[in-house]
Amino acid sequence: MAISEQQRQKKLAKKKQKRAAAVKKSPVMSISKAKPYAGFPIYECLIPTNLFIDGIGELVVTRRLPNGYIAMSAFVIDVFCLGVKDAMFRVLPEGDYVQGIRARMSEVNGRSFEALTPGCAKKLLDGLVDYAKGLGFAPHADYNNAKDLLDADEACPVQYVYGKDGKPFYMNGPYESPAAIQRIIRTLTESCGEGGFETLIGLSEGDDYDDD
Repeated sequence: MAISEQQRQKKLAKKKQKRAAAVKKSPVMSISKAKPYAGFPIYECLIPTNLFIDGIGELVVTRRLPNGYIAMSAFVIDVFCLGVKDAMFRVLPEGDYVQGIRARMSEVNGRSFEALTPGCAKKLLDGLVDYAKGLGFAPHADYNNAKDLLDADEACPVQYVYGKDGKPFYMNGPYESPAAIQRIIRTLTESCGEGGFETLIGLSEGDDYDDD
C-alpha cells in the first residue's frame, strides 16, 4: 500500500535524526565517507566566477552538521577537457573551512567565487564527467565518494557547455610530466582525430627554459 506524503516526511525526519546522532557520537575526523552527511543542510556551494573563462577551478560543496562542523567535498575541475582532476571529502570545524580552505582559494590571483544551487552543482559535475568520459578521461579516484555529499534532485535551469569554442581544449597542469602530457594528447587524438581538439602546453613542475 502506498504511504502518504505525511508518512514519507516522518520517515525522512527519522533518518535525519539518526544521521545527526551518529555524527555526535563518532570521532569527527575519523569519518571518511560522504554519503552519511548528505541529509544535512547545505552551507554553501561555490565555483570561481571565471570558471568557464579560465577553464579550471574548484567546485566546493559544504553542509553544516549539528555539532557545528562542516562536511566538505571539493573538486578540481577542468571544464575544457579533462573533467574531475582531483577530489576530496573532509569534515572540519567551520573556522578551519572559512578562514583556511575558503580563504586560500580566494588568495589565488585574487579570484572571486559565486554561489550555485546544489542541483546546479550536481548537474555541472554529472555533465562534466560524461563529457570527459566521452573523450577517454575518467574522474579522479576519490570522485565517487566525494560526489555522494551532493544528494540533490532539484531542477537546474543552467545549461553548461564544456570544451572551448566547440572543441576540447587541453592545458597541461604544472605537475603533469611530459609522459603524462603525451598520453593525454594521444587519447584526444584517438577520440577526436587530428584537428579535433586544441592544446596549450607550458612548463611542467621541474622543467626549465633552455637558455642555450
